[in-house]
Amino acid sequence: MAPLKEPVERLSLALRKNLRDNWEAKRPELESKISQLLGETWTISVNPNLLYAYAEDDSGKERLGDVIMWYMEPFVDNLSAFLKSFGEDGKSELNSYCSKHQLVFAPQDSTTFTYGGLEVRDGTLRIVFAEHYLGSNTTDASREIGTALKDAPAPSGSTKPALNIIARNAIRDDYDPKIEAIRESIAQLVGMPNIKLNPNWDHNAAELLKHAEKTSSTGWDQNIACATYSYFEGVRDQMDRQGFKGDDMLQEGFQEGISKGEICVRIVDKLVKGYYNEVVIENGVLYVQTTPENWYCNVGSPAENLLDLL
Repeated sequence: MAPLKEPVERLSLALRKNLRDNWEAKRPELESKISQLLGETWTISVNPNLLYAYAEDDSGKERLGDVIMWYMEPFVDNLSAFLKSFGEDGKSELNSYCSKHQLVFAPQDSTTFTYGGLEVRDGTLRIVFAEHYLGSNTTDASREIGTALKDAPAPSGSTKPALNIIARNAIRDDYDPKIEAIRESIAQLVGMPNIKLNPNWDHNAAELLKHAEKTSSTGWDQNIACATYSYFEGVRDQMDRQGFKGDDMLQEGFQEGISKGEICVRIVDKLVKGYYNEVVIENGVLYVQTTPENWYCNVGSPAENLLDLL
């Protein structure tokens, strides 16, 4: 990675006019829109003299104000889309992780992005571009706000949770709206109206994160909600096939074995008997367990041998 270039000392009068008319004049409105969306006063920091050092075509050399707006206008749209999806959780985390409430536009000093992207650093949110690509893929550069927060260091004095913002948003979208229907159907099958389904989010997220860091794998946070829902759905389907519905003997056996009325999804280092996953009973709780390596594999099979446990 080449060292960052130095800002040029002086810009031409024509370029300074372009910056004044097409960037500086529009900055207050952009800052106001961002501040309204985030509920805090945000500012934008741009160094045109530094950007000019990276300009390699006429648009950058003659219309740098326009180029800056190519990034800033899509950012407002991308921020609106992020908040629509991630809600108050996303707003709170963005304001917390970017404690200076400042949007910076600058060249990247790493090789993270091919064209450009978002990063959180030193309490600011940074739109960065790669050398030779100023003005390229300008809308995409600020699209992944959630990913930037996921990859950001924790604010000073706090510990970053394993259940990151991507995972939490997936839970809101892919688990919370649907899980009660599964719980109710399991409750009817086993005759336990108040049975509890425990997704075990914090423990499982921590285990999946450790595995991802060890293997450089990705995507666990996006699928944790769908996978957990599918494990519970698989248990429900197996109980239905095994004839629990309306069978007093099977229901009584379940109620005696699962005396705490709880089914929990748990990631463990090693299975007792299963290959991909299994169910075990411990202290009145039915655990649906798997390993990090086999997460989200054969989700319909853990409860195949449930009757043998009861």
